[in-house]
Amino acid sequence: MAKINILKPEIFNKISAGEVVEKPASIVKELIENSIDAGADKINIQIYDGGITKIVVSDNGSGIEPDDLESAFLPHATSKIANEDDLYNIATLGFRGEALASIAAVSQVEVISKTINSNGNSIKISGGEIVAEGEKGSPAGTYICVENLFFNTPARQKFLKKPKKEESDITTLVAKLILANPNISIKYSADDKLIYSSSGQGLKDAIFAVYGAQTLNSIIPIEFERGNYKLTGYLGKTSFFKPNRTYQTIMVNNRYVADSIINVALSQSYESYMMKHCFPFCVINFSIPVNEVDVNVHPSKLEVRFQDSRAVFGFIYSAISETLFNYLTQKTNEEVETKQPEIQLSKPEEVDVRKTETTQNTSNDLGMSILFDNLTQDNNRLELHSSKDSVLSEIIIEKLTSQTPKETLNTTEEKPVFVPQPTQQQLIKEEIVDKDAYLSSQIIGKAFNTFVILEQEDNLYFIDQHAAHERLLFDKFVSQIKNDNVSSQPLLLPYTIEVNYQEEQFLNENLSMLQSLGFGIEPFGNLSFKISAIPSLLPDLNVPNFFSNFLANLNNYSQMKSIDLIRDDLAEKACKHAVKGGDDLSKEELIKLVRGVGDGNVTMQCPHGRPFVVKFTRKDIDKWFRRIV
Repeated sequence: MAKINILKPEIFNKISAGEVVEKPASIVKELIENSIDAGADKINIQIYDGGITKIVVSDNGSGIEPDDLESAFLPHATSKIANEDDLYNIATLGFRGEALASIAAVSQVEVISKTINSNGNSIKISGGEIVAEGEKGSPAGTYICVENLFFNTPARQKFLKKPKKEESDITTLVAKLILANPNISIKYSADDKLIYSSSGQGLKDAIFAVYGAQTLNSIIPIEFERGNYKLTGYLGKTSFFKPNRTYQTIMVNNRYVADSIINVALSQSYESYMMKHCFPFCVINFSIPVNEVDVNVHPSKLEVRFQDSRAVFGFIYSAISETLFNYLTQKTNEEVETKQPEIQLSKPEEVDVRKTETTQNTSNDLGMSILFDNLTQDNNRLELHSSKDSVLSEIIIEKLTSQTPKETLNTTEEKPVFVPQPTQQQLIKEEIVDKDAYLSSQIIGKAFNTFVILEQEDNLYFIDQHAAHERLLFDKFVSQIKNDNVSSQPLLLPYTIEVNYQEEQFLNENLSMLQSLGFGIEPFGNLSFKISAIPSLLPDLNVPNFFSNFLANLNNYSQMKSIDLIRDDLAEKACKHAVKGGDDLSKEELIKLVRGVGDGNVTMQCPHGRPFVVKFTRKDIDKWFRRIV
């Protein structure tokens, strides 16, 4: 066994910093929470280069006593707890006593602080070592400047994201802290550009500062109390949904958290009102006795653990469900008075707290109900894996897998009636079509005005005319985009979308890509964009839906190609314009279709993933009729 070493403080402080200081946003969070715990009602945050170069947080809080200034940067030094019992009754945001020591270990820090009864004092620390200290004039409160993050740990510095991405993470965090502390005036700027400025005049003002006036018109208040639990804040109306979770802020005892139990209760409360891939808006604070929640779960303090998670789920679900019910009841009565169509509502039942598992919506798209990608043979039985809700799939499965006839011969011998069926069926899916084979094949007929039948040597091919034509059209559209042969179609009336800061950053990063696709899009004031043109390839594009879907996974699009952004819309257009099953095509049209499939590298499936060619060999057919065994 290797020799056991006792680590020096400069080493274990850097290790500890790895748990607390993950990125610039982690530092901003710790410093703001310290200001809040110090009783500040005004906080000013400034960052430069995404916080990598410089972070400044100043407040008008109680300040740090001169004798405590040096101690504040020692490991495990805190004013928030004094004994073990305090760990089970934590009411402050910060309490671990690791943040300042960890930050100072991997950066250069200057602190200037003044209490009401003392003069201002300062201290400078570089890489965990004090380099200067003394008196310095300042207003009451604390000023902290953190510079050159990870300057002494280059291995960690290289894992930082680009400044704009780090800035986006900080901006998202600050927005949550503004909403979690609506009675504190918080001013935030990045590279000297003002991003947020809240007046500290309450939650509505905080929501306005973060999301703007339009959101205020789409929310309803919630105030629900039962026993020791209380839920307050604002919920989105049942017609106000967003494409991602960035519009959801959840607090526990005024601490911003990410909690799955509350998230599930929120989603299930809105389940009957929401469309798929939509998320409700909320800014809610759950008040619970401090001894019934553990906030000491993770160094980031973003996670909590409840003593009775089922009771919490039931309370949150009931609170939101009843609030929505009361809102809709009032709305219905108003609509009835104005002679609007009556809305039937039923009061939500009390939730069974035993049923806390998430439910997943399932959809059954008839055009995609059969999943052909897992066709196997097992003991002379064909298995076609299909979507569970598809009646069409069940019919096909029954026909393909039936081994026993529904009628039997009138004979004493127990012999089953033979039903001719293939014992092997190959769906050409991921293969590239063999050009020579197709060009040398012969069209011998068609079936049901839907399937083209080809013969080529010892093979028979059945081609679904709709799916094949759909693939050809889709490839044609994609080719136009790849060759930069895309024109724009101006909109009669420009469309404006309003976004939050995180979405604005994402759209700005992808403006050139959207413009290359034919979109006329540009920034239009603060947190909004104007769309004045769309790709001429997609004249019927639903602009709100497109951008809603585009923003739905804003964290997943960074590595996508431009074609992926409109792939679904191109596939829908190809499907709409392709010949349909049942269309009676002429011989010339069939020849053109078959040659189109064989002319070039065409993937043997439609844009939705459904294969359009089925191949049978002479050997397969001989086996059907028992010409061979």
